[in-house]
Amino acid sequence: MASRTLSRPVLRKRAVTALLYAALVLFAVWVLFPFWFLVNSSFMTPAEAVAVPPHWIPEEPTLGNYSAILAGQVAPGGAQVGLRVLTALGESFAVGILTVVANLALGGTAAYSMSRFRFRGSRLSYFSVLFARLVPPIAIVAAFFVALRDLGLINSRYGLVVVYISFTLPITILVLKNYFDGLPRELDEAALVDGASRLQALWYVIRPIARPGFIAAACLVFLESWGEFFYALTLTNQLTIPPVLAGFRGFFQFNWTTLAAATVLAVVPPVLLALVFQRYVVRGLAQGVAK
Repeated sequence: MASRTLSRPVLRKRAVTALLYAALVLFAVWVLFPFWFLVNSSFMTPAEAVAVPPHWIPEEPTLGNYSAILAGQVAPGGAQVGLRVLTALGESFAVGILTVVANLALGGTAAYSMSRFRFRGSRLSYFSVLFARLVPPIAIVAAFFVALRDLGLINSRYGLVVVYISFTLPITILVLKNYFDGLPRELDEAALVDGASRLQALWYVIRPIARPGFIAAACLVFLESWGEFFYALTLTNQLTIPPVLAGFRGFFQFNWTTLAAATVLAVVPPVLLALVFQRYVVRGLAQGVAK
């Protein structure tokens, strides 16, 4: 009887563990199945993609969808893709890099000043910057359109960079300020005693130590700028990859397999970025939270 009584907690623990693993498996299937279906469809012809019953594995795999995108050929099914996908990928990469550089330069100095200097209204200024994340894009897109039109930056990468900075800069400031708050002030004071200026202390002393925080902020900013759709659609003529993918669905023709191949190519850069810098992102965010 005693052994049975003692075994009940063990059985309960095993049951809970089994339920957790089952939930984890279901969640993994829920998340990964759409991506697997996307990759699977990219190797099919349009006729096979709409076959009934559906083909879960391509019977005759083809690279025609990818060659149509990479070489500007006619895709299976007659869709004329051209080189607009590759051009949009290049523009998305350029916009993302420029946005990251501007964010690290502006957000790094702003976060450092907010972390090291205390003045009347400092907390208000900090929360005012974060408040920019709460403003819906539809409320300010008209103002952005008029300003960029007057500056001649409509349908340009530099116009998108200016707009993207407005809502990605709070992310950079939030991550880096929390990271700087966790660094001892004695580092700055030692640099100042040695004759360094505040900017020199930030660049030569704080920046190398806060590298994980900078990498985390850069990855978050790049990922957000890469997948941004609303401003890219409104302020440009399908300049970056999100509106280009949306433009594959036309009124008279829709080639799902070519769209699937283009989407796979668009997903590869952010996935590789997350895999390569995962350790730095986790470390930077964790250091910023645990103060």
